Amino acid sequence: MRKKGPSMVVLHKNKKNLFLTALFICSVFYLIDCSTGQGQGDHSVFGRKASLTREGLQLSAIDTPPADRHLHAEHYPSSNERRLDLFKSRVVGLGGGYMGVGTDQNLTLIAWARSEFAYLFDFDPVTVSINRLHLHFIEISPTYPEYEKLWDPKNKNDVLSIIEKRFSNDPEYQVILKSYQIALRKGAVPQRLGDLHKISKVYPEFTSFHNDTKDYDYLRNLVLDGKIIAIDGNLLGDKTINSISEKAKELEIPIRILYTSNAEEYFRYPEGMRKNFLNLYGDSKSIVIRTVTKGAKVYGFPDGEMFPVAFPFHYNIQSLDNLKTWLTKENVLYTTILLRNRKPIEKGFSLIEALPPEPKK
Repeated sequence: MRKKGPSMVVLHKNKKNLFLTALFICSVFYLIDCSTGQGQGDHSVFGRKASLTREGLQLSAIDTPPADRHLHAEHYPSSNERRLDLFKSRVVGLGGGYMGVGTDQNLTLIAWARSEFAYLFDFDPVTVSINRLHLHFIEISPTYPEYEKLWDPKNKNDVLSIIEKRFSNDPEYQVILKSYQIALRKGAVPQRLGDLHKISKVYPEFTSFHNDTKDYDYLRNLVLDGKIIAIDGNLLGDKTINSISEKAKELEIPIRILYTSNAEEYFRYPEGMRKNFLNLYGDSKSIVIRTVTKGAKVYGFPDGEMFPVAFPFHYNIQSLDNLKTWLTKENVLYTTILLRNRKPIEKGFSLIEALPPEPKK
């Protein structure tokens, strides 16, 4: 048997030291990642950050906007859901990925959740363009007041120059210009941003990117890093939602929030929509955030609604896993069936935790 000489002992010690050094470095990086991540989920630390970039978040395919959207109004340039604060305690710090329809309400939810990336999708090109404007205005505005000034109609001429500078070579430039004009209409974006301040005065617990610098800074950093993307998408389509789900799986970051506004009540979960929701890459913390107008007066609506007589909203949250169970077991499903099984939490807000009934034998 060959004995270990001095050189072999030194070599053995060097290998051991190298191993311990490598282990120490990996541990330090792991601890740094854990300590700096805000609301991040229980997903892989190593291997995901290289792809969590502006380029890495680009999707493989997106839906083409439909010719007829069957909506009550031609466009929805801003949200009229005033009581988003009802969602806050169940959204704060969820982390993970975010996907949602509509416009400015997404910004509030993303900031609360401290989402790691977000896709704002809609089947109305005007909505998508308004979201692109929101993101660009945030990008060039270090503070919220500066951002809000860009939506002030008094600054229209200056803002048009900003839009031209940023988007003049964009294929959607004309749509973006049209969308900006729509966004400035009465009751649209400037009024909504003003309403946020008014809502906070009545409901002090409603703090968001408009009056919380930490929320605004978090949003802006996501935008600067290219981690919030506005794209065409359709709840019934076969491309955008699937592409988002594939991207989340590739990043090993589950979609923690699917925000649908009141879009679900327009449909009875047709096949394409079912597939999209059933295939969505989430985890046990993933939730669906929705509002409904159909039946809101029966379910209850909160104080402070914009249209309490004509179109009040009921606010609802359901776990993604629970919704998937309903979609799997119920051939016919629509929001009214789901909301019959709601658990009231407070005035105008409920959860869906009940499972679908067992089929009759």
